[in-house]
Amino acid sequence: MKIAHWVYHLIRGGTEGQCARCAIGLAARGWEQRVVVFRRAGHFVEPVEAACGPVREVPIRHLLRPSTVAEILRLARWLRSEKIDLLHTWDADAAIFGSVAARLAGIPLVTSRRDLGAIYPPWKQRMLDRADRQAVKVVVNAQAIHDHFAARGLPDAKMELIPNTLPLPGEQDPAPRPSDDAWIRRLPPGRRLAVVNRLDPEKNTGLLVEALPLVRKEIPDATLVVVGDGPERPALEARAAALGLGPDAVAFLGDLDRVPALLPLCTLGALVPTSNEGTSNTLLEYMAAGLPAMATDCGGNAELLGRAGERGVLLSAAPSPEEAASAWIALLRNAGRARGIGAAAKAFVLARHAPGTVLDRWEAFYRPLLCIERHGEGGV
Repeated sequence: MKIAHWVYHLIRGGTEGQCARCAIGLAARGWEQRVVVFRRAGHFVEPVEAACGPVREVPIRHLLRPSTVAEILRLARWLRSEKIDLLHTWDADAAIFGSVAARLAGIPLVTSRRDLGAIYPPWKQRMLDRADRQAVKVVVNAQAIHDHFAARGLPDAKMELIPNTLPLPGEQDPAPRPSDDAWIRRLPPGRRLAVVNRLDPEKNTGLLVEALPLVRKEIPDATLVVVGDGPERPALEARAAALGLGPDAVAFLGDLDRVPALLPLCTLGALVPTSNEGTSNTLLEYMAAGLPAMATDCGGNAELLGRAGERGVLLSAAPSPEEAASAWIALLRNAGRARGIGAAAKAFVLARHAPGTVLDRWEAFYRPLLCIERHGEGGV
């Protein structure tokens, strides 16, 4: 039984990292796995190839080009020649093109919904809905995602909720050393709040920049560490400068593979998106590190942090800088409460999102689908 997974590339975070960990983990359990990407790049390329064989690149760059048709036809031939039993697409672009390739190859399709789809234009949402209708199953990673698409008409029986996994055993980073990790020297002193996400509008990172001066009026050693890159970075850096926040108050580290090594150097974590969130890998990393976190009530954030404050501080869906600053200050002022939150959060994710637990769920999910395909009782 052989599964092919298709994802954009193989960076460490987000959907890409979850796809890689699923494929690597199942390969270690004896399942034949192959991985397809649009761009052969990222932290997980070598580990995936060591576990699953060569990563196949499908260099589609445009929706409507003759080269796109040719690449889909080539992929369908490869799926047949490799005797792939099931194609699982993990992101939006993979679902759109994978639905065609799976149909041409005559194999079942599984799609994923790992966010609310709010960032996609209407034409893309329609194409994703069409791929979901073709799929034998649609995997979601949060109850909020399930409920959103159920309200839009996706049958409950077609969806399967499988949570994100924490890093696999052996994937942990070594302790950082200033001689090897230049980013350490850029960290501001004091009690650091980390925010790790793409610097896109829906991630709302500017809220924390606006809140920081309010926090520093009460707690002068409060600082902010921003990890990630994106189109909003220049504006965020300019706004920080306009607020008088120098390198002693805020650091913009850009993309950083060594997030697990960074988190023990921080006091708090934050994630404040306004839309589109599923289950956040960032929140999982904070919680696994025992880092007290605050997050907006968006997507699956409440499922991780809880609504009673037991595993984190849940802000409103669209908080003001004053609301964010108040929560930030409260966590810094009450170290005992913060430690309790961190400990409860760590226990929760180690139980629910441990690699072995999640891989058991993946095996239980895939096995009947592959059996159906083998016996000719379903599929596309």
